[in-house]
Amino acid sequence: MARTAAETGVMQKSAGSSPKVVLEVQDLQIGYGYSVAAIPQWTVRRGDFWMIRGANGTGKSTLLKTLAGLIPDLGGTIRWPSPIRPGYIPQSVEIHSSVNLQVLDFILLGREAMLSPRQSIFRFSHRLSEDDSVALRRLGLDKLLHRNFWNLSGGQRRRAILARTLLLAPDFLLIDEPSTGLDRESALQFYGELERLHKDEGRTILIVSHEDHYLAGWKGMQTLDPLDGMFIPSNGPEKVGATPPNRTAGRRAR
Repeated sequence: MARTAAETGVMQKSAGSSPKVVLEVQDLQIGYGYSVAAIPQWTVRRGDFWMIRGANGTGKSTLLKTLAGLIPDLGGTIRWPSPIRPGYIPQSVEIHSSVNLQVLDFILLGREAMLSPRQSIFRFSHRLSEDDSVALRRLGLDKLLHRNFWNLSGGQRRRAILARTLLLAPDFLLIDEPSTGLDRESALQFYGELERLHKDEGRTILIVSHEDHYLAGWKGMQTLDPLDGMFIPSNGPEKVGATPPNRTAGRRAR
């Protein structure tokens, strides 16, 4: 089975490998007991911005979950040449709406999950660092911290999910359909923060999106496109908005 992001803490840099390469994929099969897509070869370098395109059912979300270590691969190789801290942003949160949860509690849950049970008892607090506070102000959440998470708008919830991930200081973001269900203003605000994270902070970003128009004009964008049941990387940066070659896959997936 291929190594996943969750295992990178014990991985060492291989001799002779380029320090700029953060992910190498070879002959990877992904799916849920049966293969829904394959990635013959794919290399991601530090600071890259990749958009994973394709119609529903081509395996885009399945690929992100596989890279994040949430589901096992079905064969092939996922190689992380050096330890990396990934941050996964799903389409929705797996918390029942009956749970009474303030925005601040929700954001800090991600940090608490990284502590051991003993650390969680003695170290978890609601105090935010200055950097944390700056990030929350930038995302427009600083005035919403004591509101019920479920009373937020769709755009506000999305920004809260991003904030929870950013407080873990990831250098590699895996983002699944961030603008689904958002109005244009909320989507633009979210994508604007992603652009800042990429250009100003040099974060490596992999994003699944049907909303090509929000990414139009971004320099250095690369795409992973479906072709006959496989995902094929673009040959270098290309103009976003171009139609992928052939959006077909043998089986449907989430």
